[in-house]
Amino acid sequence: MYATTNLYAQTEEPQEEDTSDFTRQLWVDFRPYWNIGNNQRFTLEVGYRTIWPKHWHRFVTRLHYQYTTDTLLFKAFKHKETLYAGAGLFFLSSKNDINSFEIRPHQGYTFAFYWAPRFEFAQSLQLEERFMFTELDDDHVFGMRLRYKVKGTIGLEGVGFGEEQGFYVPLEIEFFFNLIKSTQFNDVIRITPGIGYKINKGFKIEANAAYHYTKYEVYERTNDIVFRLKVFKKF
Repeated sequence: MYATTNLYAQTEEPQEEDTSDFTRQLWVDFRPYWNIGNNQRFTLEVGYRTIWPKHWHRFVTRLHYQYTTDTLLFKAFKHKETLYAGAGLFFLSSKNDINSFEIRPHQGYTFAFYWAPRFEFAQSLQLEERFMFTELDDDHVFGMRLRYKVKGTIGLEGVGFGEEQGFYVPLEIEFFFNLIKSTQFNDVIRITPGIGYKINKGFKIEANAAYHYTKYEVYERTNDIVFRLKVFKKF
């Protein structure tokens, strides 16, 4: 079983009294993992998100199942392929906007391999369906989007440290294609560099500083400066 604690500072929703489209946000997430055998795993996420100054609070719960193999589509070289599916629940409590509740099923595929002994490259494609309900009886919204993510990680474990210890450098770029737009949180792109430290095989810490670009039906857009801290722990 694995557990992940994320401290995530992002910008996702503008402030009414501020004309600037730059925003700041804090995310705190806890993610336990259960390995159930035969390369299968269940992941649970429970999270809380807020913005500065505190104009809204967002509560998140997600659960997904994944299956990893090396012989699904490509067999010519060593790699990992992962199929996953699940659903999330999102509750938004806003001081200046309408409260909302969102159900978000998702399905995805990840392909990962080592470009070099210390460089892992991964690509992910995910489909999300978004069912949003608000306080207004006639304002229920359906949205759908594709998420394409490219991630590279340079592993420096063992360089100046023990075999299972050391730094690693992740860089992630994610594109969002809104097939059917929703009224809230229509992300466009996220660029997330970072640095992490692996304390041992089951414990690592990662810090990120990112840029997010998000569009809204009402607020038009935000440019988001993101600071994120993640703590990964294996049980």
